[in-house]
Amino acid sequence: MESRKVQKVGTSTLTISLPKPWVEKFGLKQGDQVFLEEEGASLKVTPAALASRRTGAPEYVIDADLCDEPGILHRVIVGNYVLGRERLVIKATGRLKSEHLKEARDAARCLMGMGIIEETASRITLQCSIEPTKYPVDTLIKRLYNLSSTMLDESVEALVTRDKRLAEDALHREDDADMMYWLLIRLLLSAQADDSLLEQLGLRNRLEIAGYRLIAKELETVADYGEDIARNVIELIEADVEIPSSLVKSLRDLVEGVRDVYSKGIGGLLSRDLKLANQAILTRDEMKKKEQKFMRLLFEEVDEPTVLLNFRNIIDGVQRMADYGLSIAVIAFNRYLERPTNLCKPSQ
Repeated sequence: MESRKVQKVGTSTLTISLPKPWVEKFGLKQGDQVFLEEEGASLKVTPAALASRRTGAPEYVIDADLCDEPGILHRVIVGNYVLGRERLVIKATGRLKSEHLKEARDAARCLMGMGIIEETASRITLQCSIEPTKYPVDTLIKRLYNLSSTMLDESVEALVTRDKRLAEDALHREDDADMMYWLLIRLLLSAQADDSLLEQLGLRNRLEIAGYRLIAKELETVADYGEDIARNVIELIEADVEIPSSLVKSLRDLVEGVRDVYSKGIGGLLSRDLKLANQAILTRDEMKKKEQKFMRLLFEEVDEPTVLLNFRNIIDGVQRMADYGLSIAVIAFNRYLERPTNLCKPSQ
């Protein structure tokens, strides 16, 4: 935090100087306009370019005629969303194709706060109503973690109880995970463009943005593996195969290990608890013996090739989820070391 002395100019005007690094960062020069906003006892100074972006967000036009391959329009809408754009207009020279209508509606459904507010034969208008400050990053990270963790629990329980609906519930949660992921990326990119959002989103500094982007992607990928596990469980249930109890027990032990690694990794990250993060890393090492034991048992107990393939896919997903939990624990170490502590600090 820098201090500035209040100077008197003329008979009644009081002024303060602006920090040179801040002025250079936003390219301000003599005669440029800034906006002042009271926040309790504080006074916030915002460059005109940023203030106009917030108060009068531009409308972005997407040419549907150029989206001539499947999925392009959907991805363009998602890309605009994560860049923080609020109003999108999709236009065609003639009538919008049914494929374009479907992609626009699917995109609106998978993006939090995005909705269709106007529609004609040749034009669709999408509007995003997200207020960034209402979504702290740590809260969304926890939500994404809980979704992927629940997906794994539901899939294993479905396999044990042969309840296909539980596995189907796990599949549906993957859509929610995607929604949380895109929202997280939108918020992080917004904070990267506007420093004033950092504190409001619960971020201590810009350095945390890169780490959170990586964590968000890893959690979203974990949810993808959860979806793959659920699909393989559904195939096993539909095949109506008898699953040895010893195999089920071994799988449950593995899943318990994943949950342990995953929860300790996230816990160490959010609470900046170095020992908790270290326990996650040690637990991941211990899991490797259990994985080998499971594979030996699988080949001893199961002969059917398709069943072996399903179980191999399940164990691959479990291993990957544990590895991402390990990765998050390593990031937790880096986060802990960002500030001096008794453990590690500059020499005197």
